Amino acid sequence: MTENIIRKMLKPISTIEQDPAVDGLAGVLGKAASVVGLSALEVQLEAQSRAAKQCEAVDFLETLPENGLYFRMECETEGQFGMLVADNALINTIDNVLTGELDGSEYPIRPPTAIDTAMCRPFLDEMLQEFSDILRELRGGKRTDTYYTGQLENEPSPHLFPDIPFLQIGIDFNFLNGKAKGQLSLMIPAANTEFTSALPRPGESAGAWREAFKSSIEASPAVFDVVLYRKKMPIGQILKLKTGDTLEIPARALENLSVESRKGPHSRRLMRARLGEYQEMRAAKITQFGDEPTENNEPKLLEPAGLPET
Repeated sequence: MTENIIRKMLKPISTIEQDPAVDGLAGVLGKAASVVGLSALEVQLEAQSRAAKQCEAVDFLETLPENGLYFRMECETEGQFGMLVADNALINTIDNVLTGELDGSEYPIRPPTAIDTAMCRPFLDEMLQEFSDILRELRGGKRTDTYYTGQLENEPSPHLFPDIPFLQIGIDFNFLNGKAKGQLSLMIPAANTEFTSALPRPGESAGAWREAFKSSIEASPAVFDVVLYRKKMPIGQILKLKTGDTLEIPARALENLSVESRKGPHSRRLMRARLGEYQEMRAAKITQFGDEPTENNEPKLLEPAGLPET
């Protein structure tokens, strides 16, 4: 049960081209994009990831859109670099979200400008940072190379990139239930993508990869808050509180603890519990998994996104 809860917290919305040996990496990128969309753009964003595949620079460049932003991705620690490409639809959407003009209208294809670069770059850099942070958690704290958007390439050429193995990852974005869409493509050195096994090792079966990935998930740290009761009071009444005053807590609260996980200002209820005692210490006994509403119709908290079976 614990495994299912943690896996749900890591799940991107969906994955295409199922290949268990590389989908994990694409899924991590999709999760990173979704998290940053909700925080940096403050808008509902769903990310569908296409499985990572091995590629060469010349083959990747042949797939680039006619109009897009082509960032050379630079690595902070080891001098590796790759490429990040935002298509025209994604450029327009980020611009319109940030200026409050996202209305579902069709926007003409146009050459990207310096303003587009300035507006898109913070979102893309934060997504790459979140991508690295999730990889670091899956690696159990092992150092992860961090990329950021570097030089803007007007006419990218395969000669810019070293003759080393690369992976290509694609992400399809869906903003506000389809009001706008966009697409992002990455070419990233394969050397910096291993977290349990981004690529299958010679002679390794898909089953062995699944077990390794499962072990990484189970070892990932998670912080839980056990909440006894939340009380709402008028601000005027709070300002009158003084030392010695008492705040009433209903007796039913002892039977209805909420075990939650927090990210930023948001909380997810993962399970319910009741207050008790174990070995002469206060303890919370789990009574229910999930975040179904209570008998007093308390609303559900934000549900975790889903994860492809591994």
